[in-house]
Amino acid sequence: MIGVLGTLSGGIAGVLITQRRSDRREDKTWERERARERERWSREDEARTFDHRRESYVDFYDSVKIMARLAYDKGYGLFEETELPDDWHAPAFERLNRLRIFATSSVAAAAAAAYNAAWQWGHYCKHDDPDDPKFHEGQVAYDHAEIDLLMRIRDDLAIPGSDIDDVAPFI
Repeated sequence: MIGVLGTLSGGIAGVLITQRRSDRREDKTWERERARERERWSREDEARTFDHRRESYVDFYDSVKIMARLAYDKGYGLFEETELPDDWHAPAFERLNRLRIFATSSVAAAAAAAYNAAWQWGHYCKHDDPDDPKFHEGQVAYDHAEIDLLMRIRDDLAIPGSDIDDVAPFI
């Protein structure tokens, strides 16, 4: 009888030890799977944020270029109105606010500088007077701000070949 009890208790102890080890392995496997899932979610979040950042950069850059084109057109008198419409800068300003959500601090600062340079150029230049010194000062200030913005965007997005020598300002 003692032999049977010893065998039975040894068998039960063996099963309990095996079950405990199995539970530990399953817990470790479950934790590894959860860690992998968290990493995958993190990568997906980073990719989504990168896409939003890239989109906001492009949208803002396009809109600030439109602002600059309006300033240029005003200085050369390429439209009949002597003043720009009151809301000529509004689309770029809206995109600048969106950009601030996703941009790095250096790109956000460069974007604000480009927006301000375009606004000042358009606001202070005279209609149909491209020889006005303020027109050229505004254009130069905008060109420098635009190039700085473009270089910071390209650097932030890790675009290869981000060399200032390859960039020429144009409207």
